[in-house]
Amino acid sequence: MSDTTTTTPMQRVTLQLGQIRVNENNVRQDLNLDERFLKSIAANGVKVPVVVLPLGEDTYELKMGHRRYFASRAAKETEEEQDAVEVPAYVLDPSLREAGEDFIDQLIENDDGYRRGLTELEQADALFGAVGAGMKQARAAELTGRTRKDVSQAVKTAKTVGERTRSALAEAGTYDLDLEVLGVLGEFDDDADAVDRLLEAHSKGRFEFQVQWERDDRAEQQARATVRPQLQVAGVRLAEDSDTLPPTAEQLAKLDGPDGEPLTAEAHAACPGHVATWAENPQEPGEVDYFCTDPDHFGHRPPQEDAPETDEKADVQQTEAVEEAKSSEPSREYVKAGNKAYRAAEKARQAWLKDLIGRKTAPKPLAAFVTEQLLTCPKPVAQWSGDVSRHNLIKELTGYSSLAERARSATPAKLTLLNFAVLAAAFEKRMNEVRTWRTDLTARSAVYELREIRADARTWLTFLAEIGCPLSSIEQAIVDDEPYQKGEPDADDPDAQAAEDTPDGASAEDSEDAS
Repeated sequence: MSDTTTTTPMQRVTLQLGQIRVNENNVRQDLNLDERFLKSIAANGVKVPVVVLPLGEDTYELKMGHRRYFASRAAKETEEEQDAVEVPAYVLDPSLREAGEDFIDQLIENDDGYRRGLTELEQADALFGAVGAGMKQARAAELTGRTRKDVSQAVKTAKTVGERTRSALAEAGTYDLDLEVLGVLGEFDDDADAVDRLLEAHSKGRFEFQVQWERDDRAEQQARATVRPQLQVAGVRLAEDSDTLPPTAEQLAKLDGPDGEPLTAEAHAACPGHVATWAENPQEPGEVDYFCTDPDHFGHRPPQEDAPETDEKADVQQTEAVEEAKSSEPSREYVKAGNKAYRAAEKARQAWLKDLIGRKTAPKPLAAFVTEQLLTCPKPVAQWSGDVSRHNLIKELTGYSSLAERARSATPAKLTLLNFAVLAAAFEKRMNEVRTWRTDLTARSAVYELREIRADARTWLTFLAEIGCPLSSIEQAIVDDEPYQKGEPDADDPDAQAAEDTPDGASAEDSEDAS
């Protein structure tokens, strides 16, 4: 039995739960006995003493520690076993208590202003320290109420988040990041600028996009480091910035070879004008486009025949039209930056959609949107033909190889999500055209349906934003029907610098609604 001596203001003793009575005036309404807390108490018992006030006859009233008390009871099955559980306790001296102090104690004990729990990173550091000291991860999981996967992730995160990233977190005053976000920061611990960009994106709700952008950029830079020496060995000049190419330069894909077929890089390799530059819309990291710096001079086009006399006014109009098209054409570096941002946004958006479709219940607006699209049958829906590319996209979004088979056993809520998955594949396929983000005349003349595609993209992105999908700046530009003006990364990033300014000819006057 316990020691009930109370000769000091607060004495530590060991009590059985059967001796403790719950405080009827406890203001806490929700004990929040989550599974992790219950598992931890079951494995460890109560480590932090509860606080009690003696009532006489070897019984005590609980003042602080109601969560620990009820979690300790939950660890045992019968009432007899529960009453026998021992917990450490501090016993208060009733003579030193004043009226109303019980309520003030509850406020102070539970107010965030008076105490702060460990951040996710601090918890990860604690688990890392325990494992580093020799504790098995399975034991750490048992003692803390976590899963082994959670402990493994925490240990890995604590190990990968280095001092530079920790300094950036401290400087930004960011302490509430979860393990998933911290793990990504650890992935880029060797790049302080990337960590800064990720933290900035997190503060703006665009973290997923920035993660994809950073990963794509890292893959691209690594691939370029491999391709550069290969081009050098092959004797191919490389224009790192395609905007440094002379105005006479043309892509080989637009030129004919001696046999009338498109000119290949191999066939053109001996030409003095042979040059490579990083691809405008690469399908793989490190891909290059090949150019001839002056096709007319190096004989890659037949001599122009004397043109018949034409109407002088018509000639002037044609010349003006050509000049207008040239003036509206954005720089290649701006286009590359926009394409890069668009593809990163696409990957992040589809990852978000996959998570949404994987849920058990659908957001309320989903059913109405599905019904409206089926009734109005816009072009993305009308073009649905069940072709291979769309089926593959549905597999990626749902994880199911056979949507029809899954539908047979799905709940009504899940059926709504599966129907939505079909629409998602239809709209995402429609938006696969990378030039969807562009408003310049050059892009619109090159893609016959671009105006319609962009309008469908606006409908789709607007709805996704309504149900909580975070939009990147390039997606927001589509929703607002404005030219894309600024890349997501910092302005000092060389690939995004060109995207800081609106391209020539992409002013508000040249937006689709105005043209």
